[in-house]
Amino acid sequence: MTASSLDAELRWDDVRVLLAVLRAGSFTLAARALGTDQSTVSRRVAALEARLGAPLFERTPRGPRPTERAERLREAAERVDDEMHRFADVAAGEEPAVRGRVRIATSEGLAIHVLVPEILPALAKAHPELTIELATGERAVDLAAREADIALRFFRGGRGDLVIQRVASIPTAILARRGLARRLRGRATEGLPWIVVEVPGLETPEAAWVRAHGGPPRLVCTSYEVQLAAVRAGLGVGIAPRAVLRSHRELVALDEHPPGPPLELFLVTRRAIRKQPRIAAVIELLLATLPALREG
Repeated sequence: MTASSLDAELRWDDVRVLLAVLRAGSFTLAARALGTDQSTVSRRVAALEARLGAPLFERTPRGPRPTERAERLREAAERVDDEMHRFADVAAGEEPAVRGRVRIATSEGLAIHVLVPEILPALAKAHPELTIELATGERAVDLAAREADIALRFFRGGRGDLVIQRVASIPTAILARRGLARRLRGRATEGLPWIVVEVPGLETPEAAWVRAHGGPPRLVCTSYEVQLAAVRAGLGVGIAPRAVLRSHRELVALDEHPPGPPLELFLVTRRAIRKQPRIAAVIELLLATLPALREG
């Protein structure tokens, strides 16, 4: 089948159903979002697969899993969705609205301490028709593989045609619970009871700093949130952003010791989607808010 003959067969409803399943991760939830029933969604997807001559989903006990072709179609489907909404807004004499879904990948700590309390409420107020998906973890997501629309991470790089912007240089310090900090006065940096984070396959600035300036760790963990919980419990000291002190008053910075390494925060997205209204709106707010992190 040629592209022109396929154009004649495809309809907006085909794209809408495909996008609903990709977003919801199941035929049942997609049907609920579309205001129809599961069997109708399943039939529509099967008919679209027949027209395309290729499967779009693997049917598994845990639900439909998108094939590589479906993932390649996702971005185009999102653009069609944007344009249809924009068409409806213009036809109604209104300014195009920011709506749809934006997937942000970032670290758990940045999500918990910054995005959720400080940025997402402002985003929801400014753009109530926007849906945000947060994918948290220390693993570097592959934006070229459409694993996220926007990534906030502490390193440059990544494959594909990406736009990378440095948004903040975050100061860090050695943090400790107040009572422990008093008992540690006068102790050498290498003699502190260190709590460190080791992320498999990832060399972090904090780990390199502790190896250079600190001593053997008392506790090793693979999560920054676990490290912070251990420091708050008074089990030892750890390198963390000074901004953490704003929300955890029981902690203090041990400023008699050398400052920790600055953490360079980068905002990354694919060039192809950078100017889509929903992506641009999220990026605009992130760029306006995140630089305040450097104030620590």
